[in-house]
Amino acid sequence: VDEIDLAAYEYSASQVPEDIAAELKMEHPIVVYFNSSDEDNIYIDITEALRHHQQSLNPHTELDFVDMASGGVISKENLLLNNRAGEPITEDELLPGDELYVDYDLSQYDSLNEEMDIDVMVVNPVTAEDIVENYYASEDGRYRVATLNGAGGQVIDPSWDELDLILGHPKVQGYRNISQEQDAPSRRDLQSALGLESLPQLVVFDHHGVAYHTDNIEELLQYLEEL
Repeated sequence: VDEIDLAAYEYSASQVPEDIAAELKMEHPIVVYFNSSDEDNIYIDITEALRHHQQSLNPHTELDFVDMASGGVISKENLLLNNRAGEPITEDELLPGDELYVDYDLSQYDSLNEEMDIDVMVVNPVTAEDIVENYYASEDGRYRVATLNGAGGQVIDPSWDELDLILGHPKVQGYRNISQEQDAPSRRDLQSALGLESLPQLVVFDHHGVAYHTDNIEELLQYLEEL
């Protein structure tokens, strides 16, 4: 059991809320993510849940998941799409990355055809606030730095030397480039979620949110130096 607990920690997966799993009598509740759809099917990303499942089956084995992505194909025929309140919604309301709660036994998954027999999906819309929480530092006293670029192509592009200074800071956990989606719907508006008046911006995240932001790389480096 200890080994499996460790595996679950190494390859964790989001969990279906217990009340939803119980209400729908899910035997194998998993969280997957919406990718796209066409006339006949909905296409999903099951990478996270599948990694967690495979690692739990082989707790003594280090599995190499680098660059591995796994998808699923779900027929729209007889498929019910509901929100968390149990009300029906349409696929037009879905955005890439939205969480989908489904009942599916991953031991039945076939990576060669990816077809999955699912008749009910509960949609948990992912918002900009949900997304930016993933950028927060993992603990107090640590920081992550990001460049949030504008959808219209306005960017801040730190030099290699400047990136070395950022990443070499003992309290900085990482750096990433983020771009605001073109014509992002309001629930995916990262600029508003972060309370930024303009883009692009260099943003420093602590464990709780935005600690500092500026559009000037020299000011950012000065801020980090004073931490």
